[in-house]
Amino acid sequence: MHWLLALFAVLAGISNPLQSGSNSALLKTTQAPIVAAFIVYTIGTLCLLACIPFLGFQLKATAAKLGDVPWWAYIGGICNALFLMCSLLITKKLGSATFTTIVVISAVITSVLLDHFGLLGFEVRPATGLRIIGAGLSVIGVVLIAVF
Repeated sequence: MHWLLALFAVLAGISNPLQSGSNSALLKTTQAPIVAAFIVYTIGTLCLLACIPFLGFQLKATAAKLGDVPWWAYIGGICNALFLMCSLLITKKLGSATFTTIVVISAVITSVLLDHFGLLGFEVRPATGLRIIGAGLSVIGVVLIAVF
């Protein structure tokens, strides 16, 4: 079953530069970042609606639990909007490889910190020397991709 989860993680990774490129093309044509973002979220909403027959939509049961959600669990939408706007405005200027690599490095370093301190509900996983070396190697990778 872990291979299936890994496959979905690969698909998420593949979707990242595809999303950035398509978002940039949308912005280039519309010349309006907010309109482009609105179109992206509208299409995303339609995709989520198409998932309802397969995954259900337990709004009534879920609404009762919303009071138990920690405050920081609601920042995902803000983070998503931030990523979308950054993607729209800078991917074409940096290039897909540089933008995506910087995003991945930032995500790796942030993830190591979240794991190390057990933030946002993550299980504590210490930032061992090997994990820090791995994060450092990813920084070297972005320099190689961005500069050469």
